[in-house]
Amino acid sequence: MDSSLYKDALTSRGLKYHYYFSPPRDSKSTLLFCHGFPSTSRDWRKQVPYFQEQGYGIIVPDLLGYGGTDKPTDPSLYLSSGMSKDLVDILDAEKVGLVVAIGHDWGARAISTLAQYHPERVAAYAFFAVPYVPPGLIPTVDFKETLAGLKKLLGSELYGYWLFFSEEDANDVIQNHIDSFISIVWTDDIEVWKTHLAPTGAAKAALLEDYTAPPASYFTEEDKRVFKETFVRNGFAAPTCWYKVMTTLQQPKEDEKLPKERTYPPSTAPIFFAAAKKDAVCLPSNGYRTFAAEGFKDHKITTREYDAAHWLCLSHADEINTDLGAWLKDIVL
Repeated sequence: MDSSLYKDALTSRGLKYHYYFSPPRDSKSTLLFCHGFPSTSRDWRKQVPYFQEQGYGIIVPDLLGYGGTDKPTDPSLYLSSGMSKDLVDILDAEKVGLVVAIGHDWGARAISTLAQYHPERVAAYAFFAVPYVPPGLIPTVDFKETLAGLKKLLGSELYGYWLFFSEEDANDVIQNHIDSFISIVWTDDIEVWKTHLAPTGAAKAALLEDYTAPPASYFTEEDKRVFKETFVRNGFAAPTCWYKVMTTLQQPKEDEKLPKERTYPPSTAPIFFAAAKKDAVCLPSNGYRTFAAEGFKDHKITTREYDAAHWLCLSHADEINTDLGAWLKDIVL
């Protein structure tokens, strides 16, 4: 990604966002790419050149808490109402009306908030690994009760690491064991997330003992260098607020105020869902269950499965680009 194409914008909340921007050519649509945790706009480095060359407009922000964007550590600043408005402010700064919103991991939550607060700005949605995140996904009860309920429903614990990321010392623990953290997050061994990430207490214990997982083939030494350089400098206190706003129930309580007609995206907006068959936490079955809900019965939903773990946009970039490109042409955008 061309560093000269990065810009800064001050949102109406007074927050500075750093983002990549390339205008569209030949009346093509603009694509808004939103990354997840623990990443930056660079997560889309294998998609941006592909679609930029085809003439699509490209906007790729470092989301709140990451990269060159401001990094507040107050979880209330990560509520959906505020962050969705930040994204709209960026669109307004570039005089972009409609976008195709594309999200991976927590980026799926970012684009879901647009559906809930600013649906008039999105023509279509593409979700990678994580499906649409509806309001009320996390109930307004103690988060440990939610974890217990999910374990009973799904047969195993998937989100125990949310509690660790919400602890006060999470930033220090991750920083002090950064190589272990990188190996756990980006590994080719799909069993690692089941044993050393998902269960409550497992992630922290693994880091403290400097557990090292087999490295992912798609995550190069250069990728590791850039990641360490970025996150050793910026830390994880801000990025983990994406979890804290959930576990402290601030987001679930805000969700209760959202009008019911905003629960789902407009049925006129086509949806693309890319399921990662080997993702041990963001299970494809959860995605299929989400899109099988009554609220999606009138939507045009395109689903693709990839023989990939969580980081499918990196590991299976060629397939992803081809399929996403075909979908964009199919919906005439």
